[in-house]
Amino acid sequence: MFLISKKENYEMDYKVINNLRCLAIDMINNAKSGHPGICLGAATILYTLISKHLEFNRKDLDWVNRDRFIMSAGHGAPLLYSVMYMLDLLTLDDIKDLRKLGSLTPGHPEIKTPFIEMSTGPLGQGVASSVGFALSEAYIRNNITKLINHYTYVLCGDGDLMEGVSYEALSLAGKLNLNKLIILYDSNNVTLDSELDRTSIENINLRFKAINFNVINVDGDSVKEIDHAINKAKSSDKPTIIVCKTIIGKYSFEEGKNTVHGKPLSEDDISNIKEKLDVYDSPFNVSMDASSYFKDTVDSRMNLIYKDWQRKYNNAKEKDIEAVKVFMEHNVTFDMPNLDLEYDGKSLRDISGNILNEVSKSFKLLIGGSADLSSSCKTNIKNSLPFTKDGSGKNIYFGIREHAMGAIMNGMALSGLRPYGSTFLVFSDYLRPAIRMSALMNLPVIYIFTHDSITVGPDGATHEPIEQLASLELIPNLYVYRPYDFNELVTSYKLILESNKPSVLVLPRDNKEISELTKGGEVERGAYILKKEETKDYIVLLSNGEELGLTIKVSNDLKSLGIDSRIVSIPCRRIYNDNPYDFNPDKKEVFAITYGVPDYYYQFTNNVFGLDHFGDSGSKEELLENFGFTSEQITDKILKILNPEEDTESDGDKDEE
Repeated sequence: MFLISKKENYEMDYKVINNLRCLAIDMINNAKSGHPGICLGAATILYTLISKHLEFNRKDLDWVNRDRFIMSAGHGAPLLYSVMYMLDLLTLDDIKDLRKLGSLTPGHPEIKTPFIEMSTGPLGQGVASSVGFALSEAYIRNNITKLINHYTYVLCGDGDLMEGVSYEALSLAGKLNLNKLIILYDSNNVTLDSELDRTSIENINLRFKAINFNVINVDGDSVKEIDHAINKAKSSDKPTIIVCKTIIGKYSFEEGKNTVHGKPLSEDDISNIKEKLDVYDSPFNVSMDASSYFKDTVDSRMNLIYKDWQRKYNNAKEKDIEAVKVFMEHNVTFDMPNLDLEYDGKSLRDISGNILNEVSKSFKLLIGGSADLSSSCKTNIKNSLPFTKDGSGKNIYFGIREHAMGAIMNGMALSGLRPYGSTFLVFSDYLRPAIRMSALMNLPVIYIFTHDSITVGPDGATHEPIEQLASLELIPNLYVYRPYDFNELVTSYKLILESNKPSVLVLPRDNKEISELTKGGEVERGAYILKKEETKDYIVLLSNGEELGLTIKVSNDLKSLGIDSRIVSIPCRRIYNDNPYDFNPDKKEVFAITYGVPDYYYQFTNNVFGLDHFGDSGSKEELLENFGFTSEQITDKILKILNPEEDTESDGDKDEE
């Protein structure tokens, strides 16, 4: 038997709930677009959570030990904004500006708005990232400071749970027993196109029990049942899903129908709803009694909780106080230590792994893993254990769940950690939506992608990335690093760890070359002159990563033929584009070499030697020769462009541009 969180006053509870419903549909009507169905159907769920359970301080929204609430069903944003308005977290002008340019009330929640923990909207992303929040809480509590000890709550709908990323992530949450994760599922059996049973036959209860979740079923319009269920969830040793049966668009003429999901209601319907709910039929009219009751309910519950935590903080040990300050200030700095690394004869992915291991020794916030490829990507922390809910391990075994890995890392970054995750570059496609969210929210997530070109060879076309590097470059605010050797790699890591930006580190499988030319290379400029020309008559060669070794050979071959060249390495094009400079002031002929699609280099030149098709199975040497990537073949192509009237193409040239 669980007690009600606050003394029973259900009449006032429902007065607040009904005001929230009506305020949300007023916002949608005023904006002339939005989703009224969830706002009418799920208001009781959200109100009960926030009024009776969610631990936060209205006057200190950045309180480090606040519970995290994720509105995964982001189309219900007007309902959340209504809550925020009644709690004085948004103004009347704010909610009247729903969906307007530059407002604090965009169509789906964004982290620019106070109280919003993450940007949501793409279904499944919020609930998947919530696993990252819960995982972070467990890691921080067990390894950094006991002063951080909070719950993660999620409001999700059918659409969230139909997206594959949600089950990828929640399956891992069940395996890890993340019992401080509580999901409130708005189960209304309707999607935008139709009733749910037209597209789904799943038994949600059985599915969640199968992945080690505690499952509780309640009436989604019962404050009492939801309140009791959340209390039960808090006492569980498993993560919990509370299945709240609701009616979409409740009280509308269209209640229970998919037609109420995604468009404003008619004026007549709004008047009908307000009459049924005994709410004054005037836009944006909120009962002062209801608003005061809501604020008093939250404040009276939270005052003691917040003061008690402050007392614990003030009496804590210095190391705990300093640890909390790191998260409160959101200003983590990192100075790359002097790395004493063995690199002779090692591949770049091996050296990357060594760097991660060295950095991890002093950087507690660095934690990550791989989508079942840590032995190939070399991302395992050797002196640590696998992560468990109660353990100290830094190695997260994400399993073969690339998309979930990305979304979980977003939640971790939002919690103040510095997460990294790894897989092969070709599989970055599996987690592209999560990468996009990292960039959109400007989160310091580190993606490590290895096996980055056709030189992976025998695995064949399915494993040979062709378009992935160029496609990642298309994502705004994403910093993609592709170093050539040890020297460029170390500097790339320094830039990544100090930048607090979403970053991708792209590495080859086997490249072990180290060039004297890269010592002192200006990687921090994004592009730099690797090798200077010796005469005034020269050409410019561009490349990065593994292909830079081929480019150096081509430069040497051209020199033997009397053609001078300047080589420019471009380890991070976005850094260069942030502060561009002219590395070709003499306007010389420019050529670029890439084992992928040529688009990456088109901003610099149309003379790109690349691929416009997929790869094939074969050895590295066979593939490079077959696709025209030997030094002799590239040299012949350059000569032919420079001297179009002369036949310079050698026998056996396989021209693939």
